[in-house]
Amino acid sequence: MRKLFFAAAMLLLSQAGFGQAVNDQAIIPVSVTLNSILRLTVVSGGNIDFVVNTIDQYTSGINTGGGDARYQTNFTVSASQDFNVTIRAEDANFLGQDNAANTMPLNNVGLDLSESGSGNDPANWALPAAVLALTNGAQNIVTGVAGAAAGGADKNNFTIRWRLGTSEGAMNASSLLAQSLTPDRYITNVFLELVPK
Repeated sequence: MRKLFFAAAMLLLSQAGFGQAVNDQAIIPVSVTLNSILRLTVVSGGNIDFVVNTIDQYTSGINTGGGDARYQTNFTVSASQDFNVTIRAEDANFLGQDNAANTMPLNNVGLDLSESGSGNDPANWALPAAVLALTNGAQNIVTGVAGAAAGGADKNNFTIRWRLGTSEGAMNASSLLAQSLTPDRYITNVFLELVPK
């Protein structure tokens, strides 16, 4: 019996010695979530107020050439992808506040842009080459070049230079005086929109 037990034990041990190793595996899911980052921040100049109180301002306008810092809006863009920025007025005309029947054409206000961020390279964006007139239809004011416009606020730093009644570029060719506008406080909201490409 002992011999039989010894033979069975040897048989079991020999099977264990010649058996194949068992492979084991584990599955580790790896995922990557890329959230879209699109932020437009008005840093300064969130309220532009032109006050016309001299005949010279009625005839020549305010801020010819766009150099006066009081009439500038600085904004930055942080974007994880290429983008455009559009601008449009809320209303078809400036609306009088003293008398709602009073209106002033939007194209009396004009704008151009400059860029001063660390990405200040004309290859990154297309900015308007001339002074644009304000309209209530969306106009591109920053057109990002594919593969170059994405980046942080330090790279994408823009300044809108506003002017009133200067007849520059696409603005109204007639002076404020020649238009004989009714004295009033004229207002409209202007929207900047960051559009991913």
